[in-house]
Amino acid sequence: MTKLAIIGAGGMAAYHINGFREGGAEVVAIADVNAEAAAKTAAQHGIEKSFGDVAEMFDALPDLDGVSIIVPNKFHAPLALQAMKAGKHVFCEKPPAISAAEMAELKETAESTGRTLMFNFNNRARPESYAMRGYVNDGTIGTINTCQAKWVRRAGIPGFGGWFTNKALSGGGPLIDLLHMIDLGMHFMGYPEPAHVLATTYKDHIDNKAFKGPWGIPDNAKGVMDVEAAA
Repeated sequence: MTKLAIIGAGGMAAYHINGFREGGAEVVAIADVNAEAAAKTAAQHGIEKSFGDVAEMFDALPDLDGVSIIVPNKFHAPLALQAMKAGKHVFCEKPPAISAAEMAELKETAESTGRTLMFNFNNRARPESYAMRGYVNDGTIGTINTCQAKWVRRAGIPGFGGWFTNKALSGGGPLIDLLHMIDLGMHFMGYPEPAHVLATTYKDHIDNKAFKGPWGIPDNAKGVMDVEAAA
């Protein structure tokens, strides 16, 4: 049986624990910088071991196969790199990283260590997503020439006041969540290799500064670039 550990004892841990168990894996440990929180989450889910330090966990559990990383975005890349270098496979919440440089290092490390590195684009698992993928695969909707994805949500900033609305910890504002829609569109089309990317963001229609939050528009959020050159 595959042995996994959860890094991050927050509210999402329960979803990951239950999901991995349903898939036939054994969750053997919880790790969190808050050792008390790690112990509490472990006890709630009948998990024997908990740790306040990831390196300590890797030393104590040499037969651990992989980890699931559920922490603020800033720490995704450092923890994923640490895990892969320790010989563990990695499943991590999105976004993969908060910079292109971090993403490049993650890719290089996954390739050099031979570890599997996967990110959790959970909208792929929605029933309607399975249905759409089925329609594409069986030819029901015919040849796809274009794809337009939209996301409409209630007004306001999600999780305002927590780490998600702290730019230093989350790495960005709307763009890091709109990634879900880009991923779904690409997923339905079988993830073709893009030749060019054209993108722009707007904030001129928002007058309430409190609504905008601390992000504004990133300097590199608008532009036309060749994908290979950018990579």
